[in-house]
Amino acid sequence: MTPDLASSVLRIGVDGRVMQDRYHGIGRHTYELVRRLAVRDTELVVVHDSSRAGRLDVGALAEHRNVRLVDLRLPVVSPAAQLALARLLRADPPDVFLAPYHLAAPWVHPRVPTVTFVHDCIFETDPAYRPGGRIFATAYRAATRLAIARASAVATVSHATRRELERHYRLRLDDAAVIPHGVGDEFLALAEPPPASARLRWPERYVLHVGVHRPHKNHAVLIEAFARVARAVPDVRLVLVGQQDSRFPVSVADLVRANGVADRVDLRAHVDNATLLELYRNAAAFAFPSLVEGFGLPVLEAMASGVPTVTSDDPATVEAGSGAALSVPGRDVSAWAAALTRVLTDAGTVDDMVARGRKTAAENTWERAADRTLELLRWVSSSATRSSRR
Repeated sequence: MTPDLASSVLRIGVDGRVMQDRYHGIGRHTYELVRRLAVRDTELVVVHDSSRAGRLDVGALAEHRNVRLVDLRLPVVSPAAQLALARLLRADPPDVFLAPYHLAAPWVHPRVPTVTFVHDCIFETDPAYRPGGRIFATAYRAATRLAIARASAVATVSHATRRELERHYRLRLDDAAVIPHGVGDEFLALAEPPPASARLRWPERYVLHVGVHRPHKNHAVLIEAFARVARAVPDVRLVLVGQQDSRFPVSVADLVRANGVADRVDLRAHVDNATLLELYRNAAAFAFPSLVEGFGLPVLEAMASGVPTVTSDDPATVEAGSGAALSVPGRDVSAWAAALTRVLTDAGTVDDMVARGRKTAAENTWERAADRTLELLRWVSSSATRSSRR
């Protein structure tokens, strides 16, 4: 993959090992970008781990003639992976290397410019959101600083995270480095009401939440608020989609039982993409009470699906909602109960939110994210080429 400066085709290496279920939003972000970059003027060498099959069809990426998959069965964050990536980059150097997860960004990349994404500053925000104590926090910050220092360019997914990166790491990014998530065509195609056959598969009315079970996702407030809503709106249920993270002790199932709503709440740890689409499409409302996020992709997906959406007032989720979602204080149970009751009972509010939500989602697509990512990759590659000529 020797660079050919006369060609307009950009040769991009991608560390795609995060395209697995463990990495949730980062994996989805990487997968959607690679899918779109594959149909542009690029050649892609995508490192992946074939032993970590999940909901993302990584193998299908190789159906593109300009995509080559390289199997690397090593932990995403590990010294062994660092050595393996360095060997790959030295043996087959691309024009530019994309590291979608900053902790896995290569420390050694001889003459290969590197772009890495820092998706959030969740672990820096509150010790309760980290899966470890002070040793973990120190190691995480050191690894993040190293990734920032070694990258040719750093990108992030929201202006909120850009501000946090400056606050925690004194890293200043310009607007071109802020590349928000997008929403897929499969969500945007759901503008029409679902057929009766699909509606029969789900509860008549339900509030949907999508998110892994971690403290910052704020399930406790959502479930307590829903217990109040359930008394006022007797026909509604709550559907929680997401896996329990074993690194954190709080059990969402225990929270459901403690609030006396076990008979009104459906817990779904694993759903495939088709099922997730139907769950969005049939929901009466979507709730996203996270106390801190890097972006908040489910907010866009829900709005694209035509679902009235309530979010916390976390800056990143407010940014994702772009004024089309109803935002309330994340820790205020009464405000959450009132907001959910409103979107479940006020048809006028719902119609307005749905219209604005669909418009916002249609303006934030993965196509747009891929174009902006490719623009950044080309700029980094050309800058490195100019520097090498001096």
